Amino acid sequence: MNKLLAAIIMLGGIFLYNPCSAEIVDKIEVIVNDEMITRREVDRLLAPVYEKYKTMYDGQALIQKISEARQKIIEQLIEDKLIYSEAKKYNISIDDKDIDEKIQETMKRAGGKEELEKALAEQQMTLKDLRARYKEQALSRRLIEQKVGSKIILTPVEIEDYYAKNIDRFAQPEEVLVRNIMIKPGDDPARAATLVREISKRIKEGCDFGGLAKIYSQGPGADDGGLMGYVKRGEMMPEIDDAIFKLKEGEVSGVVQTAVGYHIFKVEEKKVGMVRSLKDARKDVEEALFMEKMNQKAKAWVNGLKKNAYIEIR
Repeated sequence: MNKLLAAIIMLGGIFLYNPCSAEIVDKIEVIVNDEMITRREVDRLLAPVYEKYKTMYDGQALIQKISEARQKIIEQLIEDKLIYSEAKKYNISIDDKDIDEKIQETMKRAGGKEELEKALAEQQMTLKDLRARYKEQALSRRLIEQKVGSKIILTPVEIEDYYAKNIDRFAQPEEVLVRNIMIKPGDDPARAATLVREISKRIKEGCDFGGLAKIYSQGPGADDGGLMGYVKRGEMMPEIDDAIFKLKEGEVSGVVQTAVGYHIFKVEEKKVGMVRSLKDARKDVEEALFMEKMNQKAKAWVNGLKKNAYIEIR
C-alpha cells in the first residue's frame, strides 16, 4: 500500500524504457469508473522492472516474473484511478506553484528541459502530459489526507509501545567516513588485479591514498581523492561491509574483490552506533507510526471504493 502514497509516475521508467525494444500500443486495458488505463501506461511502469529482471532471470522464469509484475502494476493503477476518480467529486484545489516546483525538480534530475523533453518524447509524452500526471497525483494525495490522514490520532501509549517494539529501527547505526580506490576489470582482469596490488603496495610504503585515488581510481569520488562520505553498516555489499567496519580510523584495507571490480578502502573517521531515546527519536517514531496507520486505513478505504466501482478488465 506504500505505493498508493508514492508518485503515480515512476521517472525511472521514463529514462530506462527503450521504445525500440517493444511496440507501444495505446490500447485500453482497464476501465475504472470514467477513467481508463492504457497499455502504454502499464508498459511504461513495467519497463524498469523488466530492465532489472532481465539481469536476474531468463527463459520461462523471466516470462513468469514479468507477468506477475504486470499484474501488480495493473492492480496498483486500478487503485490509483479509483482514488483520482473519487478526488474529482470533491472541490479540491491544487496550487499550480506546487506543480511548477515538481516539474522544475524533475527537469533538474533529468539534466535540463531539453533532456526531459527528449525522454518524454520517447514515451510519446509531453511536459503537458507530465504536468497532468503530477496534478492527478497531488489531487489523490490531498483526498487521502482529507479522508484518511485527518482522522488518524496517535496516543502517547501507542507511541511508546511502537517505539518499544521497533527500537532497532530508531537506532543510530555505526557509520564510517571512507575513501576508496576502485579498479574495474575491463577487458583484462589480470592487468587490473596487478595494478590494484601495486597501488596497495605503494600505500603501505607511505604514498598518499587520496593522491593515488585521483590518479587511478575508477570509483565514486575519484576527483576528491576517493572520498565516499559517511557509510552506514548494511549500505554496501557484504564483502565491503566486512572489510571497512573492521578497520580503525586511519587504517587501510587490503584488496577487496567484488562483482564490479577491485577495491582498497581507507577509514578516515568512525562513529559508534547507539540507540536513541524516545525523546530524541520521538518525531521519527510518530512519523513511522502515522504512516503505518495511514496505509492500513487507506487500504480499507480503497477496498470500500472498489466495492462500489465499475471496473472492466479487457
